[in-house]
Amino acid sequence: MRKYGNFINGKDDYDGVGYKIVSPINGSSFAKAVKADENKVNEAIDVAFESMEKWEKISLSHRKKIFARMVTIFEERLDDYASIEAENTGRTIRQSTFMDTNIALEHMRYFSTTKEFKYSRKIVHPEYPQSYGIVQNLPMGVVGAITPWNVPLLMAVWKIFPALLAGNTMVLKPSHYTPATTFELAHDLKRAGLPEGVLNIVNGNGILIGKTLAMSEKLRGLSFTGSTETGKIVTRNAAGTIKKIVMELGGKSPNIVLEDADLERAAKGVFFGIFLHSGQLCESGSRLLVQSSIKDKFLKVLASYAAKMKGGNPLDMNTDIGAITTYEQYGKIRGMVDRAMCAKESIYPAGGSPA
Repeated sequence: MRKYGNFINGKDDYDGVGYKIVSPINGSSFAKAVKADENKVNEAIDVAFESMEKWEKISLSHRKKIFARMVTIFEERLDDYASIEAENTGRTIRQSTFMDTNIALEHMRYFSTTKEFKYSRKIVHPEYPQSYGIVQNLPMGVVGAITPWNVPLLMAVWKIFPALLAGNTMVLKPSHYTPATTFELAHDLKRAGLPEGVLNIVNGNGILIGKTLAMSEKLRGLSFTGSTETGKIVTRNAAGTIKKIVMELGGKSPNIVLEDADLERAAKGVFFGIFLHSGQLCESGSRLLVQSSIKDKFLKVLASYAAKMKGGNPLDMNTDIGAITTYEQYGKIRGMVDRAMCAKESIYPAGGSPA
């Protein structure tokens, strides 16, 4: 069984309350991890703060070389990362193999080769061409990041690599439900040559760790991805400090199908939008608005696609629909289904609903 400690100053720190990470595939213990308390989070922040000076002095080209080595390591472990991501989140192995890991790899390649990050550039004054200014790009300092449970690998890559490439150090909190691939990334970045203390991972209670990160005076930036309500709490907690905050908040979007649409193509789009990772994405099209003139015809097309979809073991490459990642989320969905069934019975009592 895999075991993860909080990753602080380049080492696994097992000091804290241990817990079992449950795989949503079958409810078994997938791995073990440790929950950080407030003191442990502050320790990670202090380490990141102390590591700023040495990381700032490392050239941009050298940072890219570290990321290039990480690309090689990640390529060698693609199947391993896909398997861990699928088992930890319940997403299908097909998605984690052909989407999550491949997209993560392409982003790593981009940040190991991009020429967009420049320390300074000259700009000519629009009114006085004989004069110019200099725009400097400097790191903010220590930045915090909070990632959600639904797409842990990609979210970690998207937050870690640009921040570190720009010269910042980081304290990142993954969801305690799905921290596995984030810890794997941290260990492999160390193998690639990332100096100790530049990236620190703290795991555990979201409210406690999020509040500690948001209220820290040493953090100069904080990136949060999650629900709108939690985003409001993070914003309020950070309001008393001078830091830049970036919010990527949840929301559900409708698919709108009008009568001039290609119904087959529209149906494919609707199914991809809602069944990708079992609808557990912020951009999932969880509402469907259909023009009344094509409603019955379009629903039949959707029903034909639904009949072909295969549920089952997410680790089977032929499975189309994976597991719900957390038991709490499953309870919410089960409750919505039950309420919908009750509403149906009240409208069409005694089995009188249309076929």
